[in-house]
Amino acid sequence: MLKTLLSILAILLPWSLLFWQLGTVWEINAQYSHGFIVPLLMVYLLLKATDSPVEKLSTKSPLQGKMVFLIGIPVIISLLPIWVVRGANPDWRLLNVVFYVAVLSLTLACIYDDGGWKKLKTYLFPFLFFVVAIPWPLATDLKLTQWLQAKVSATIVDCLLLMEHKAQLNGTIIDVGVFGQIGVDQACSGINGLQASIVVSLFMGAYFRLPTLHRFMLFFAGLVTALMMNLARAFTMSFIKVKGRGDLLDSPVFSIGSFSAPNLHDLAGWIETGAIFITILLLSKIYSIGTKHSSLQTKNSNLQNLLIPIPSAFAVFTVLFLSATVFASNAHYQAKERDMIPLPKIEISLDKQELFTQKQEIPRQVTAQLHYEKAKSIQWQDRFRTIPHPYGLDPLINPNDQYWQAFEATWNSGGACTAVLSTHSPDSCIPLTGLIQINPRPGDTPETIKIRAANREIFFETYEFSKNSRKLFVFRCFWPKKLRPGQPNEFPRGGYSFSGRINSALEGRRNVGGTMLALALANVDSSQKAIFKLKELANQRLSFSSPPSNK
Repeated sequence: MLKTLLSILAILLPWSLLFWQLGTVWEINAQYSHGFIVPLLMVYLLLKATDSPVEKLSTKSPLQGKMVFLIGIPVIISLLPIWVVRGANPDWRLLNVVFYVAVLSLTLACIYDDGGWKKLKTYLFPFLFFVVAIPWPLATDLKLTQWLQAKVSATIVDCLLLMEHKAQLNGTIIDVGVFGQIGVDQACSGINGLQASIVVSLFMGAYFRLPTLHRFMLFFAGLVTALMMNLARAFTMSFIKVKGRGDLLDSPVFSIGSFSAPNLHDLAGWIETGAIFITILLLSKIYSIGTKHSSLQTKNSNLQNLLIPIPSAFAVFTVLFLSATVFASNAHYQAKERDMIPLPKIEISLDKQELFTQKQEIPRQVTAQLHYEKAKSIQWQDRFRTIPHPYGLDPLINPNDQYWQAFEATWNSGGACTAVLSTHSPDSCIPLTGLIQINPRPGDTPETIKIRAANREIFFETYEFSKNSRKLFVFRCFWPKKLRPGQPNEFPRGGYSFSGRINSALEGRRNVGGTMLALALANVDSSQKAIFKLKELANQRLSFSSPPSNK
């Protein structure tokens, strides 16, 4: 009984650390929210892998019985530096792949020792299926998402023009004249449906035990289905907007008492997901016609498949070493952070009668990229600059006069790495709206300026964009919860390079929490005037709360 318990712990503990690492992305990024169900699907496939335990061969290969030591021990030891690096870089997607390969290698080595290649081949697909829960490389993910956004928005504009509706494309924003603008965000790019189709098609191929060729056909059919369904959904939403019923997109379909149904935009997303699932299910049934295998439903579930025997000595070593790894990593960072000084939280105050403020919805793509705990986006303008509402409601912000927009995001300690802010730098997202970057030139480091507010110095990065002779200036800073004495609040840099990430782990520079504040000023004709306006804003609107206790 004790040997069985040790074997379970020795396998479960590495997989639990992998789930812990991936859990943040699964929770925050809708694109990978399916990750929570993938382990359950993997277990189901393992339970159905055999009706009875795989028979052990009477003759063993020379390596059988030794792989757990030849591969397992180096893998377990390697998890120590991996976990330390993870402490400073929990958002590093390369780390997810390395972690998965390490845990998979350990598991497969144990399976090989127990039953040889025959057992390993039987269990291989369920463990490889887990790959669908691992986030893609960030650069690839962003490029694919932005490419899909551009293609979807361009296709919608072409369709609207063919139907003789007024439409103009600015980046990924569709201007439909008096009916406003349509933003093709991450959800409308089709990337979420693409991810869902991959999971469903791979699982259905295994569930119906399709031949290899049929599985490939189902996989590519699922991709095409997801892209077409998303395009149909995005065009439908745009067509409703063009017809002057854009209010329906963000309003509940119906309400009964205190209950409100989802809005049409979200409901269409659910319908799209359901349609993708049903289509792939139907295709799976069609492809299964004439095949010699029945579905996994007809097979018995075998709990013994989940038990992978491991030598007791190795199991004890694994449990003790990995437990010590978690505590040692945390102790390493705490030791490096002892000399850091708590800072007060930066705050922006806009509750003045002379200002007209308007809350802005934060795109889901931004939420998924930044992994913040809380955030807000506010647009404001002096009331004398606003324009009256045609129906006598609150005034409207005049897009042709000076106005500000602030985006504030807060991280708690131990959360996503501060380097994650690089994924949402102004030069990577603002050009998608059709603006051209003037300063700094793409790829160059932005200039940093020093601003005083409430007797404190704050360093801001500066960016300049232009469109049709109008300019947009963006200033952003990161104000951490803790800093070392004499260290300025410089924006995190170098975190997305390999050496930068490794150095941040060695130096104990994990995320201690803080606030990112981005301030955008539109319709100012020079950088000197924009900086003057920023200093004026900092003097009047920025303040600091009391510093936290140092208990």
